Amino acid sequence: MYYYLSKFLGPILNPTNFLFIILIILFISYLRSKRKVILKILSLNILLIIIIAFFPIGYLGLKYLEKDFIIKKEYKNIKNILVLSGANERIIASITLAYQYPEAKVFYVGGNAYLVKSNDNDDPTIAKKFYNDLNFDMDRINFIGKSRNTIENFKEIKELNLEYSETVLITSAYHMKRSMLIAEKQGVKVLPYPVNTISTSKTPLLNSYQVFDIVNNLSKFNTFLREILGIIAFKITRYT
Repeated sequence: MYYYLSKFLGPILNPTNFLFIILIILFISYLRSKRKVILKILSLNILLIIIIAFFPIGYLGLKYLEKDFIIKKEYKNIKNILVLSGANERIIASITLAYQYPEAKVFYVGGNAYLVKSNDNDDPTIAKKFYNDLNFDMDRINFIGKSRNTIENFKEIKELNLEYSETVLITSAYHMKRSMLIAEKQGVKVLPYPVNTISTSKTPLLNSYQVFDIVNNLSKFNTFLREILGIIAFKITRYT
């Protein structure tokens, strides 16, 4: 029930969606009542949206999440490569590691998070096509395709009974902190291998504003806040 409820409420609880929904509600309320207190709250809401949209709050937040996973470590004797479904950079990294460790097996872990499912919109199907297009040896890949979120990912990973000291985990750097926390709770002590790291970017602030993008700022803020809320929720349920 929690899974389906979260999927229905997800668009509403999306941080920037939520702010704009509140903005509309406040605006309608003010038109109807003309109360000054509503106007003040409305102004604060608009100011918050402007700050998030025009300043790199999300970017700095993602850098904070990545700070413990900036540098990829060199590992030896890797036999298992776990790939959490998501960005194609994760797949590319898994192929790079697979060539570096020719005896290692690749486990692509993901499923279909959509409420209405089809055979062509699940992560494993898309990933299979991507691996195949890159001419990777498909016999080396195991597709674990029943999980719908990170917690379910690691429940399935635990059932694999791998030698975790010889297993690397590939996911986005900003997602690694939460992934490692969940892995630890599940008793899965894997080796982190982060990708999509933005913290190593040396782009001067002035140059970054040459490609200034409000939508990108809002998107990064959404990603950061969802990760923070996920970590907080995990820690609350972990100790209750």
